[in-house]
Formats: sequence, C-alpha cells, structure tokens
Amino acid sequence: MKKQDILTPIGLLFGTAVVLFGMMVGDTGLMIFFDPASIGITIGGSFAAVLITYPADELKKMIGLLKISMTSSNIYKTDLIDQFKEISRRIRKDGALSLEDYVSEIEDDFLRKGLELTIDGIEPDSIKQILELEIEAIENEYNKGSKIFKIWGTYAPAFGMIGTLIGLIQMLADMGSPETIASGMSKALITTFYGALFANIILNPIGFNIQNKGQKEVEYRDMMLCGIESIQEGDSARVIEEKLINFLTVEEKRSYYKRMIEEEGVDGGVA
Repeated sequence: MKKQDILTPIGLLFGTAVVLFGMMVGDTGLMIFFDPASIGITIGGSFAAVLITYPADELKKMIGLLKISMTSSNIYKTDLIDQFKEISRRIRKDGALSLEDYVSEIEDDFLRKGLELTIDGIEPDSIKQILELEIEAIENEYNKGSKIFKIWGTYAPAFGMIGTLIGLIQMLADMGSPETIASGMSKALITTFYGALFANIILNPIGFNIQNKGQKEVEYRDMMLCGIESIQEGDSARVIEEKLINFLTVEEKRSYYKRMIEEEGVDGGVA
C-alpha cells in the first residue's frame, strides 16, 4: 500500500516560494528573471545530455520514479514483529503446513514468497540466496532511478554555465550596442541562475528522496528475511521478537515496549 508523501510537494512548493519571494524583493519585478532562451539552454540542454547518457528503457521509468518520490510505503516494523510472532505460535501449535491459508492472504509478495518456500521445505541456504538476490534487485532499481535525477542535477548547472558563456560572447561581440550588452549580460547571469535553481530545488532533492526511500525499503526487506530465517530455525515467538526489535529505531522501540506494557503488561525497556 502507498500513501501520499506530503513532505515532498511541500518542500518543492516552499523552496520555490522562498526563491520567488527573493526575486520579488525590489523594484525590478519577476519578468526580468524570465528568459526563454536561458530556459531552453539550461533545461533542454541538460535533458539532452541525459538522453545521451541513458537508454530509452531506463528513461521511460522517470514518470514512475517521480511518483515514488511523491509517495511512501506503509512500512510498520512493529506490525511485522507481531506478524512473525503470530506465525511462530501457529507453527508451534499446528505445524508449518497449517500456515498455507494464512500465507496465501499476505499482501506483500516478498514476505509471501519467503514463507511459501519455507512451507515447501526448500533448503534454508537456497531461500536466503533467492531472497537476497531479490533485495539486491530492489536496491539496484532504486539506485538507478536516484542516479538519473542526480546526474541530471549535475548537467543542469553545467549547461547554465554554457548559457553564461554564450551570453558573454554575445555581449563582447558588440560592445558598442547597449541593447546587446544588456541582453548578453542578462542571459549570462540568468542561465547560471536557472541551472543552480533547477538542480538544487528539483533534481538533486528528488534523487536523494528516491535513494532514501530505497534504503528504507531494503531495511524492511532485510527485517523480513531475518524473520523468515528465524521461522526456518524454529525460533520461539520471544526469540523472533528479540531479533527483530534490533531493526527498530530508538523511538520505534519505545513505542513498541509501551504498547506491549499496555496490551500485555510486559515489562520492557530500550536496549
């Protein structure tokens, strides 16, 4: 399940608003910062460089990657601990085969696959290898997506500098015309401005956003893998709990222990 990541659009809007506020201060107005040629050089030129850098099949994913940056997964590690504890209790009570109906209803494909392979009696080393390869593939996909926007973010300022050089050349070519000097100097400065703005408000933040979400996804899958290995080893619910708690942040541990105290009267503390 995905939910809206409101911080990403808020950050984009707030950053844009701050820059617009700075542009509006003074008597020049906003139109002095608008130059179609500079926009074309900076955004169009840098995107052309991205087209050269990446094949079409990877660039097709950019829309989906933008959606990832605007959404976040419902990752609840404490719920995952409860789920593995319940699985352990069911196995101890009725055996592994009793889990077939329960596992078939699990929505997460990764977790369902790992448990199904366990129920089928596949060798633990083989299951671990299969799931680790899947985790690696997930991590690679996020890293590739992140890198597209980061590389675009390095090209944009470079093309802003190219626009600056074009403007200076135009200005120096005709120093006797005040209009040419003004136009050339404007293009020289504005293209650098567009390159820095486009890279640092949009492209690089989105790239790091995708990378961060990929890291969280991988951590969650590692936690699942640990739980699946514990089920294979026949660990009790208590042992599984102690293993998986190590994947929680300090704040998540506090919340988890507090809930345990409230629901079961279990005494606990943060390790």
